[in-house]
Amino acid sequence: MAVLPFPDRTAAGTQLAKELGKYGKQKNTIILSLVRGGVVTGRALADALSLPLYPYIVRKLGHPEDREYAMGALAEGGATYMDDATMQMCGIGWEDMQPIIKEETEELRRRKKAYLVEARPPLEGKTIILTDDGAATGATLFAGIEDLKNAKVKKIVVALPVCPPDTAAKLGKQVDETVFLATPTPFHAVGLWYGDFPQVEDSEVLQLLSK
Repeated sequence: MAVLPFPDRTAAGTQLAKELGKYGKQKNTIILSLVRGGVVTGRALADALSLPLYPYIVRKLGHPEDREYAMGALAEGGATYMDDATMQMCGIGWEDMQPIIKEETEELRRRKKAYLVEARPPLEGKTIILTDDGAATGATLFAGIEDLKNAKVKKIVVALPVCPPDTAAKLGKQVDETVFLATPTPFHAVGLWYGDFPQVEDSEVLQLLSK
C-alpha cells in the first residue's frame, strides 16, 4: 500500500512503475495516458519502463447542473459509456445529456487534433498500459476500455495510483490486469490524495509527449 498523499503526479507515476517492472522495454507494449493529468503520471511511468507514451482522449459527460459529477464518458474511438444507475438515481435521461454530449464531442475532436493522435501507431495487437492520475467513478476509463477492445488490442492493463475500492473491483472485471497503488475509503476526489495537484495545461501535455 502506498503512503498517501502522493507528493505529485510524477512521484505517483514513478511508484507505479515499480509495480509494472515486468513490462519494461517489452516489445509491442505502449502506455496510453488519459489527457490531461494522466500524461504527467504516464510520462514518469514511460521513462521508468523505457516504453513509448501516447495520449488517449476521453471526455467526461457530467451532470447538467454539476459537470464534475460524471454520468458517463466519450472515448476518441467512438465508444460512449453511460452509468445508467447513476443517471436513474439523479433523474437524468438521455435527452438531458444531448447538449453535453455534443459539447464534449467537439472538445474531443479539438484535443485529438491538438495532441496529434493521428500520428500514433495502430493499436491492434498491442499490449496497452492504460493510465491516469487516478479515478473516482472510472467513467472515462470504462469508455477507453471499450474503445481499446474495439481496436482489437492484445492485452489491457489498467494502472492507477489511486481509486476507490468499488471502482477498482469494477475495472478488474473489464480488463486483463489491474495495478492500483492505493484504494482508500472514503474516497471523495482524486486530488485529495496528492500533496500537489495543479491544473495541467495543453502546453505542458505537448511538452511531456514530445520527450
